[in-house]
Amino acid sequence: MAGRGSDPTGDAIAWRAIPYGTPVTAPDGTRIGTVREVLGSDGEDIFHGLRVRLEGAGRDIMVGADDVTTITSDRVAIDLDRVTANALPDVDVPATYHLASVGWLRHHLGWKDDSKSDEEPG
Repeated sequence: MAGRGSDPTGDAIAWRAIPYGTPVTAPDGTRIGTVREVLGSDGEDIFHGLRVRLEGAGRDIMVGADDVTTITSDRVAIDLDRVTANALPDVDVPATYHLASVGWLRHHLGWKDDSKSDEEPG
């Protein structure tokens, strides 16, 4: 992922280590938003992308893994400029899914909400 976009200033990290609230920058280095959620499959080690809160827009978009160019300890660089990112549709998905008593799963693109009747209380 390194090599495209502006030069990173932090140490390279894996997608699983991206902290929520990490700045997301355009190719010219300007901040366009912050990471709200990391989308992927832990079991299969597949990174799908990021849910990003746009600066000043108060809405979230989905940035696909193919648009992520650099992941460092202090920012995530993407290959979309501010205008292109702002033109993406809003994303409104639950942050996590609970699977009975097995544990918590990260959201996986393509999953659909199912009946709430099988959820455990609390």
